[in-house]
Amino acid sequence: MLGNRSLDKTQRALFIVFVSAMVFSVAGSLALRLFPVLAGWVGAWYVTLVKAPTWTYMTVMPMLAFALYLPTEGRARMLRLLLLGSLIGGASELVGTTTGFPFGEYLYTAWLGPKILDHVPWFIPPSWFAMSVVGYDLAARLSGRRWMRVGLTALLMVAWDVSLDPAMSMAFPFWTYPEGGVFYGMPLSNWAGWFFVSALIAAAYEFVGGGPVSPHPAAPAYWVLNSAFPIAISLVFGLEGAAFIGAVVTAAVWFSVRRRDRHAGG
Repeated sequence: MLGNRSLDKTQRALFIVFVSAMVFSVAGSLALRLFPVLAGWVGAWYVTLVKAPTWTYMTVMPMLAFALYLPTEGRARMLRLLLLGSLIGGASELVGTTTGFPFGEYLYTAWLGPKILDHVPWFIPPSWFAMSVVGYDLAARLSGRRWMRVGLTALLMVAWDVSLDPAMSMAFPFWTYPEGGVFYGMPLSNWAGWFFVSALIAAAYEFVGGGPVSPHPAAPAYWVLNSAFPIAISLVFGLEGAAFIGAVVTAAVWFSVRRRDRHAGG
């Protein structure tokens, strides 16, 4: 999936921490599900043991995305993309948590730490940048048309959310939907909101940020690993529908991108 030659030393170190945080979280969750007696041993440390790998993952995710494209795009452009993705994503979350638009009514709990204006955890805005810039890379491989790239990026972001939302709101209480919804307690308006905001971010990358980034060999692996994390959590906690749909969509993205890459290289 990922050759060492596609990563420099910094990128490789970040990838190791990135994957380790996910493996620790999934393995720990699986151990507690299979052996409930362990919960008694963990006791008051449970919340900390959940937060620690999640906060590590949330910290490294945008750092790794930034590092992947830094050598080809340069610091100035990457800072511009980081600001565009984070500001649009963060602003949408502030509007969303105060008005319910465009995602539907939802609230972040204290599990993701300090919040911007007491509404949105600081981890959230850069996570919009991280997955959207990689999604934008993959979308550019699938289409050479500007608005198709924007739409495909938005679809890829929604695809990620299929298992992410159930995992982070039902397996663990990182955020909640007070009014509930039809998909594991989530309203379908959330996906409409994800598509809308992701399209805005991709359009900003396209028309303000300078257009497609140079395709990175590790981008498909980054995408699959980031998607596999909530899929695995959903599966461990019995959210089979979310895990199944997420796995099918992720596999479809993976094979589509790999086929285009082989075609372009051949």
